[in-house]
Amino acid sequence: MHTRPVVFRLTNSLHYGGVASRLRAVLPLLLDEFEVHVVTYRTPGAFAPELADKGVRVHHLPIPTKWSPAGIARLARLLRGHGASVLHNHSFSANVTGALAGALAGTPVRIGQIHTLKSHWYENPAHRAKQRIEEMLIHRTLSTRVLHVSRESRDYFAAQMPLAAAKFEVLHNGVDFSALAPRKDARQLRAELGIPPQARVIGNVGRITGCKRLDMLLSMAAKALARNPDMVFVIVGGEAGHAEGLLRQAAELGIADKVIFPGETPHPGDYYNIFDAFLFTSPPGSEGMPGAVLEAASFGMPIVAIRTDTLEEMAEWYDGFRFITEGCDPAHELAAALAAPRPDPARLRAHFSIQAMADRTRALYHRLLQHPTPRT
Repeated sequence: MHTRPVVFRLTNSLHYGGVASRLRAVLPLLLDEFEVHVVTYRTPGAFAPELADKGVRVHHLPIPTKWSPAGIARLARLLRGHGASVLHNHSFSANVTGALAGALAGTPVRIGQIHTLKSHWYENPAHRAKQRIEEMLIHRTLSTRVLHVSRESRDYFAAQMPLAAAKFEVLHNGVDFSALAPRKDARQLRAELGIPPQARVIGNVGRITGCKRLDMLLSMAAKALARNPDMVFVIVGGEAGHAEGLLRQAAELGIADKVIFPGETPHPGDYYNIFDAFLFTSPPGSEGMPGAVLEAASFGMPIVAIRTDTLEEMAEWYDGFRFITEGCDPAHELAAALAAPRPDPARLRAHFSIQAMADRTRALYHRLLQHPTPRT
């Protein structure tokens, strides 16, 4: 007989990225009150061995498609075999597969989580309509809760998927700020990257994908460099070759010698430590609660970003945002951010710490185990 409730988390991979990084940090903090398992269905990922070493039970269960009968049945057997009390799924495919497997296994609490906004479903309108209906029916009939990382995400999906209001809930992300402690001396890293001592470093960290609008970032960089050539832009993320198009764009803009692409890193804190400002160009509707912005803000640097409802929500805990709005000069906003005093990250670090997220998650699980939402 289990002395602790058994919690399962289902995700595609434990490789570098926002969801995986948060699972890596938060799951060990739940072990005092729960037996914690995580299941990956695409690839195990870089963080899988580390989590296993810390006491989280890690399973890799390949599931070819979200509707795979064999995959759903195997996952249900795994849940039933361990007496799962809570199944917490991440993103669209896992929300569908997990809810079906959890229902088949008789898992009492089945949670779906949405981490993005408009990119949660396919861009093709026909596919989006189909997926919206599929997920709405799954959540309406099988899910206990649908979690969102911001109020903007909750409100957007509440309009897209009319469900009982009690089904939707916001669970703010957390960041393991201790894991961001720099491991490399700032002067050493600047020297390795070829950054002159007097240069101001403007950074960005994250996956190199279209939704990040890094092409817009480079256009802004060109305008800012025309005003102040003593800047260097460092864009961290992506595997080798992912930045080829951006490198070509930087060359066409005549700023190739001012833009550095170090690639993917397991230690982003080294880079945040050398940034003087963080430039964030993801447009409204593209991200749920961008972890890189929380990480950068925790270093007390100004965040120059396109205004979104989610960033406005984050600004309730941090006064270091300068928003780029239609008609404003991003080069001016960047210059003003660099000239202003460094903001204090204390309130943001308290609310968005990984411990605070673990506390919120623990309280959610206990509450749902006692009073699950009616499935209507």
